[in-house]
Amino acid sequence: MTIQLLLKPACCPYSLLGLLALILSGKCSYSPEPDQRRTLPPGWVSLGRADPEEELSLTFALKQQNLERLLELVQAVSDPSSPRYGKYLTLEDVAELVRPSPLTLHTVQKWLLAAGAWNCHSVTTQDFLTCWLSVRQAELLLSGAEFHHYVGGAAETHVVRSPRPYQLPQALAPHVDFVGGLHRFPPTSSLRQRPEPQVAGTIGLHLGVTPSVIRERYNLTAQDVGSGTSNNSQACAQFLEQYFHSSDLAEFMRLFGGKFVHQASVARVVGQQGRGRAGIEASLDVQYLMSAGANISTWVYSNPGRHEGQEPFLQWLLLLSNESALPHVHTVSYGDDEDSLSRAYLQRVNTEFMKAAARGLTLLFASGDSGAGCRSVSGRHQFRPSFPASSPYVTTVGGTSFQNPFLITNEIVDYISGGGFSNVFPRPSYQVHFSFCASSWNTGVVLHFSILSLFLFSLYSLFPGTNH
Repeated sequence: MTIQLLLKPACCPYSLLGLLALILSGKCSYSPEPDQRRTLPPGWVSLGRADPEEELSLTFALKQQNLERLLELVQAVSDPSSPRYGKYLTLEDVAELVRPSPLTLHTVQKWLLAAGAWNCHSVTTQDFLTCWLSVRQAELLLSGAEFHHYVGGAAETHVVRSPRPYQLPQALAPHVDFVGGLHRFPPTSSLRQRPEPQVAGTIGLHLGVTPSVIRERYNLTAQDVGSGTSNNSQACAQFLEQYFHSSDLAEFMRLFGGKFVHQASVARVVGQQGRGRAGIEASLDVQYLMSAGANISTWVYSNPGRHEGQEPFLQWLLLLSNESALPHVHTVSYGDDEDSLSRAYLQRVNTEFMKAAARGLTLLFASGDSGAGCRSVSGRHQFRPSFPASSPYVTTVGGTSFQNPFLITNEIVDYISGGGFSNVFPRPSYQVHFSFCASSWNTGVVLHFSILSLFLFSLYSLFPGTNH
């Protein structure tokens, strides 16, 4: 359900003139994301300033309520020893819990009305508000912002972003977490080519990891996975003009699905499925998800971020906050460097994952392909985790390889597999018995990892030479 807000004037504590004064005043302002990285990512170039009359779509993350209670409920429904274990909340329950206060809704809507925003839409939980403004209006509303056109990435994606920080009136500090569509560039794909492993003195055909290999390794049968029951479902998300093609999926299943019962088509596509060339990563996600989780109803969330001001990952989060009936398991293979994102953004996205967990949704995220992401800062080596893989409320899935690449045998952790720690979030209590602390490394980070992750990610290995 999408809630459209007409933003009509109404009697309120703030007059329209007062709100305009609030917008124009730069003396009492604050920066919601002072630590957000604004350097241009590699491969992106500026095309110059955006036209003042060009239209932008911006997303305002409104302050939520009762977050401590939300955390308590997430822990209760997830703990087998709790009386509330498995008694998940509905979307309506979550909305009733976290919905912004009437004052927050009223203040932000009137502020946007005064700025000339139009075509504003909210979500069921009412904690996100997406509005359209001209570049001129947005730069007046978000003091300091300066919108430019950029192009980059393998698909030469076009976006509009601000290389300068934005500020909001100080009076909005209790009401707005951040504004989406200003700084964060689309993340790159996690699909990476790696060198072929060398086995001394061995000559033969590399095994490859086809669906039949995965099913044999984990002894997956129709009784174990995919009985065809209607109450079982799974989903994956695709971004950045990455699409799967139904004809490719059908051909893949014809070639590799002959030995197990499976579904040859996606049950539902949520969002816009483009007509361009099939993307390698989107195809990989759908085909292997439907091979390992065979005969399970599968949805695909398509979030191309087609408008230049949109953040595709943020749009996916909005979809989760707007659908009452969702698949139980979601897989996502994209991520950003944790240190490239503001604390306000990280904390808010983490809350969105808590909302999903309270509803009984399992979110699987790829751990990344850079290992611990070691980098040098001021002469010191530091680890660089990936987000959302570093969130305590998702399952991070790492990569494995066969110890002998020519046989279905024991597995070892793949050397480029990342995940397992965070520089922002503390190790969650549920991992205390399965984790270790690397204090001797003097990195200032707490490591946490999931044994389950090492098992799950092997379901997402395509073939030697590629890690996903």
